[in-house]
Amino acid sequence: MKTVAAKLIDFLDPHRRGPLFTDYGIAGILFILIAGFIFHRLIAANVGGIITWLTVGIHEIGHPLFDLISGGSEFWRVCGGTLLEIIVPLAAFFYFLRKGWEIQADVCLLLLAIAFKSIGFYSAASLYTGEVVIVNTVDGANTVLDWDHMHKWFGTEGKEQYVQQFFYIAAALTAALGCWLLIAHIRRCLKSDVNMNDETQNYF
Repeated sequence: MKTVAAKLIDFLDPHRRGPLFTDYGIAGILFILIAGFIFHRLIAANVGGIITWLTVGIHEIGHPLFDLISGGSEFWRVCGGTLLEIIVPLAAFFYFLRKGWEIQADVCLLLLAIAFKSIGFYSAASLYTGEVVIVNTVDGANTVLDWDHMHKWFGTEGKEQYVQQFFYIAAALTAALGCWLLIAHIRRCLKSDVNMNDETQNYF
């Protein structure tokens, strides 16, 4: 009789091509740790911060979507933007894993990392008042930010920098993991006898 964990893996990654079934070894662990540290330094310095705009559209759609789903709940309307930023790349990641398309799934991890970076920035955006222009669909431009509400609700008010660092670390490690998986899966694909013109193959 299969355990609950085995059944869950069967459902999420039936082809056994995801992170749980990729070889890491010492090299993989060191790569993720070192790359994660480098990514975190770059994220903290806001290098390439413009990439966070890739998820702004998804974030803004989340507000009216969760407002509609929740029947007008202010809590879900405000949190909806952040939730959808995470849900979309994560759902796409598991969709591709279920299809056996591991390379596409790896790219979704990189998109999830961008979402974490964006969320981390906005979770402490109130600290940058006057330095950046923030636009949100909950209260309008440069008024009350999503996270100003959320910090009060979650009891993290005054701890914005800790919340930011949590998401920045999540972004850095997710990006490092995604890069390692992408490299490993592309190498495996190149070493195999995959016919790229065969539409039944699920690599690209």
